[in-house]
Amino acid sequence: MNSETNFVMLCATAFFSPAEIPLLRSALAQPLDWQSIDHEADRQSVSPIVAHTLLQHAGDLLPEQVITSWKDKVRDITKQNLIWLQEWQHLLQLLDEAAIPVISFKGPALALTAYGDLTLREFHDLDLLVHPADMVRAKDILLRTGYTLWTPVLGDSEQALLRSSNRQLRFTHPIRGTTVDLHWGLLHEMFSFQLELDDVFASAKLEQREEVTFLALSPEHSLLYLCAHGAKNCWAHLSELCDIAAQVRGNAELDWEECIRLAESSGCDRLLKHALLLAEHVLRIHLPEAAKQYCTEDEDAMSLSKTAERFLYPPTPGYWRTLQYHLAFAKTPRERARFIVSRVFAPAEPDWDRIRLPRQLFFLYYLIRPLRFLQEQTTKLARSQR
Repeated sequence: MNSETNFVMLCATAFFSPAEIPLLRSALAQPLDWQSIDHEADRQSVSPIVAHTLLQHAGDLLPEQVITSWKDKVRDITKQNLIWLQEWQHLLQLLDEAAIPVISFKGPALALTAYGDLTLREFHDLDLLVHPADMVRAKDILLRTGYTLWTPVLGDSEQALLRSSNRQLRFTHPIRGTTVDLHWGLLHEMFSFQLELDDVFASAKLEQREEVTFLALSPEHSLLYLCAHGAKNCWAHLSELCDIAAQVRGNAELDWEECIRLAESSGCDRLLKHALLLAEHVLRIHLPEAAKQYCTEDEDAMSLSKTAERFLYPPTPGYWRTLQYHLAFAKTPRERARFIVSRVFAPAEPDWDRIRLPRQLFFLYYLIRPLRFLQEQTTKLARSQR
C-alpha cells in the first residue's frame, strides 16, 4: 500500500493503541501528500479519528495549513452530526408517542455508547430497529413526517413489506436531506450468521447520552452485530473495524462469557473470532486473555482474519474472492447453496436503483439480476486483463 494509506492506518492504530504514537510521530518526518491523506481518510470513513489523533498527539509537527484544514474538517463533521442528533431525537420522540419500541444502532447511538463522543464518528443515515409487527406503523410515521420511501416494494400490505429478504426499508427526506433505514432484522436473510430479534430486544439497554434517551443494543449484541456488518461488507471501510475496536475499548461492562455464548448459539462464533483477531492485529487492541484464547484456538478463524485484512487495502476484492470469503461462514451445504442462490438471483437495492420498474413489472427484477451479474463480472474480467 502507498505511504498515505499506511499513514491513515497508523493514525487509526495510534487512536486505539497509545503505544503506537511514537511511530506516528516518526512517520511525520517523511514527506507526505496531505491531499491524498485527506482523500484516503474520507474513503475509509475515518476522518474524525485521523483528525483527533493528529491534533492531539502530533499537532506540534504539522504544518499550520494542515492543522487549519483538519480543524475545519472536525468543525464541519461536528456541525453535521448535531443536525443528525436533532433529527434522531425528533424521530425517537414520535415513535415513543406511538408506543413503538425502537432500538437505535450504528450512527449517533454507536458514537455515544462506543466512542463516548459524537464527534469521533461520521454517519450518513439513522438506523432504527423495530419489531416486525410495528414496522408498518413506524413506516407510516416516517411518511407523515415528510419522508419518502426509497426502497421499491411489491405492495403496501404488511405481508408485502415484510417480504424483503434484506429486512429493511430506506427513507429519504427531500427537504432535510436525511436518510433513515428502518429495520425489522439486523442482517439480510441470506447470511448464515443471524441474531435472534426477540433476544436482541430482551437484552437491549436504555441509555441516556447528550440529553437523548434511547434504547441501544446490549454491548454483547452490539459487538456481534458490528463483526457481522464488517464481514457482510467485506471490510470496505476501515471505520467498520474501528467500530469494533471502539466497542471493545469503550465497554468495560462487556460480558465476554455472554458474548461467546451468544456467538455460539447464533452461528456467529467464527465471525466473532476472526473479527476480533483482525482488530487486534491491525489496530492493536487489547483482548482479555480468555477471549484471545477463544479466538486463536480456531485455525480457520485465524486464516479468515488474514483474508479480511487484505480487504482493507486497495485494490477492491473481486466478486469470487468475496463470495469465497462469505461462504467460509456457512457451516452446511444447504447454507452455502442458499447463499449462492440469493447472491446471484435475488434482486437487491442496486438493481432497484439502476432500473426503476412499475410495481406490476417487479417480477422482471428476477430476470434482470442474473443478467446484471453476468455483465458486471464480464466487465471486471475485461478490466483485469488490460
